[in-house]
Amino acid sequence: MKKILFIDNQQFGYLTDSYKYCEILSDRYEITYLCFDKGFKKQIVEGVRVKYVSYKGCKTIRGIRFILRAVFKAAFFNGFIFVIYFEHFDLIKRLLPWKRMHIDIRSLSVSPDDGIREKMDNAIRHAVALFDTASAISQGVIKKIGAAKKIHLLPLGADIISNSEKNFDKIKLLYVGTLNNRDILKTVIGLKKYIDLHPDIEIKYEIVGDGNDFCDIVDYIEKEKLASFIFCHGWVHHNQLKQYFDRCNVGVSFVPITDYYEYQPPTKTYEYAFSGMYTIATGTEANKEVINTQNGIIIDDTPDDFAKSLDFIWSNRKQFDSNVIRNSVLNNSWKLIVNNYLEPILNKNEN
Repeated sequence: MKKILFIDNQQFGYLTDSYKYCEILSDRYEITYLCFDKGFKKQIVEGVRVKYVSYKGCKTIRGIRFILRAVFKAAFFNGFIFVIYFEHFDLIKRLLPWKRMHIDIRSLSVSPDDGIREKMDNAIRHAVALFDTASAISQGVIKKIGAAKKIHLLPLGADIISNSEKNFDKIKLLYVGTLNNRDILKTVIGLKKYIDLHPDIEIKYEIVGDGNDFCDIVDYIEKEKLASFIFCHGWVHHNQLKQYFDRCNVGVSFVPITDYYEYQPPTKTYEYAFSGMYTIATGTEANKEVINTQNGIIIDDTPDDFAKSLDFIWSNRKQFDSNVIRNSVLNNSWKLIVNNYLEPILNKNEN
């Protein structure tokens, strides 16, 4: 059986992409996954051997510990070595220049600071040149990396989280994702504007996620007395999301419209559509590639536009069809992504 070593400084199961790779490939590959143990609940996939590295100590100490473990593991590994981008990941290849390795870029820098973002993106460009092969999440990211070598496209996928047929007689909103620098408070303010204009329309908004903006959102909900409309659940693991997707019918894929989010495909845009949910999505290039008149509406990243989108949804709710929405994204199932994009990369790079 062919072998794959994944090297990732996130704990296994907490990056959806690599978790799905392992889940789908585990019946035909012998998979080893080297990662940090960050103290989260350990996820188990049959056929995947997870090797944990201690997360104890300061950032420098644990970083050195992880790199040394990765170098040792890679040096004696006879199979495909797949590195998922993290800071200083290139040291593994620099210390083992004779070992064939693949680097995968899931995201460029999303720092609001132009200088930091440019520095980090340049580091990625230079490091990618060291690796034998590379892949990236979108054509936009590939273009921004601008490496001389060919970078394979390994796009985002999704699964059907909810199979329920959606009834659109009431608006039941769902946001799932990070609350770090995503301006989700703007959607809450937009909902408040809509409620003030339409107090008789029943509407609910569930927010699943955690991050820097969580407290600001909770404070605003309390201040504006919105607790009967908006519910903040905190972080929930991917395999426990079904209940939220089952009871909601409109997904919120809201990211700031900036240069650094322009080509980052939000996972939840696909997951909402696969679950038959109509989607409110901000107008990044990545969202525009997914959203069409059948499955969602594109908006500006403002509270006013979010409120207007709710007006549109209420006025057109009888036209929405869960099956039509699901069919609009069928080519982006995780199984097809692995079979059509990842496996060809693996087959071309066998040691």
